[in-house]
Amino acid sequence: MHVVINHLRLRESVPDATVEAARKGMQLVVDAGALSARVAKVDDRHLILILEFATAADAERIAREIGGPWMRENIRPLLAGDTERSVAEVIASAEA
Repeated sequence: MHVVINHLRLRESVPDATVEAARKGMQLVVDAGALSARVAKVDDRHLILILEFATAADAERIAREIGGPWMRENIRPLLAGDTERSVAEVIASAEA
């Protein structure tokens, strides 16, 4: 399993329209083959995007086909700077 984690720091408080776009965008990512997709709100100007994929190839494909275009349209115009993006192989996990 692989995860992609993006820290998104916004210039202003996250607009309601962006929250709705995030809900739709996360569903698009899952529909394209991700295992899960979440956006966590640290505070009004800091969001964390957490995506899980079965393989690194799935992560790359979905980023290219879905994530990149979605980010350019819905998030990039709101950013205070670059995203802090990490891609990692999961080496330990547990679920309830």
